[in-house]
Amino acid sequence: MPKKALSQYAILGLLCWKPMSGYDIKKLVEVGLSFFWNVSYGQIFPVLNKLVAEGWATKHADPASGGRGRVAYEVTTKGRKAFKTWLGEPSGLPQLRDELKLKFFLTSRSGTADGVRLLEEYGVQQREHLAMLKESEVVLRVALSQAEMPDELLELRQALGWDDQPDTHDHANELLVFYLTLRSGVLVAEARVAWVDEVLPILKAGKIPRQKSSKETK
Repeated sequence: MPKKALSQYAILGLLCWKPMSGYDIKKLVEVGLSFFWNVSYGQIFPVLNKLVAEGWATKHADPASGGRGRVAYEVTTKGRKAFKTWLGEPSGLPQLRDELKLKFFLTSRSGTADGVRLLEEYGVQQREHLAMLKESEVVLRVALSQAEMPDELLELRQALGWDDQPDTHDHANELLVFYLTLRSGVLVAEARVAWVDEVLPILKAGKIPRQKSSKETK
């Protein structure tokens, strides 16, 4: 599916949760979705305008903006049907655009030093990213056990509009899906760290270690 269409359905899906302004959508992406999907603030409004043009959403003054003239967007019945149709379609393969891997591949003719530097920097970056994800994982596990959003995820709670929902609203499934999605991010980050740990010594040595024969392993 083209990137533009994917952003269209992603934002439409968020509007199916509750009416949102462009700022609300950007904030929710930053605090809840950024490790697997992202969109710039400048991309959000053209998509919102397209949803309105197609009759999938309406826009009106946002009373929560405190007189700042912010516009809120609300999904229509037609928009909900379009989202449900998209949700039922087969998902495409992930589109890989990994700048580090591209740079590393292109160092094959520029010398080992460049590749080593890239991998060492990438390893530090991914370890920091993994640590952040694991912190969020612990918080979500606690939230699941208590069936409520803890203070550490206050921004996400506000972005989701939980405080505006009745006390009877069940957040358990939301938290479970957030946790399971986060687990994918943890596993991907762990795989990236493992890749660096495996290939960096090989690159420095300039050769693949000799595999032991079956006799040697006995």
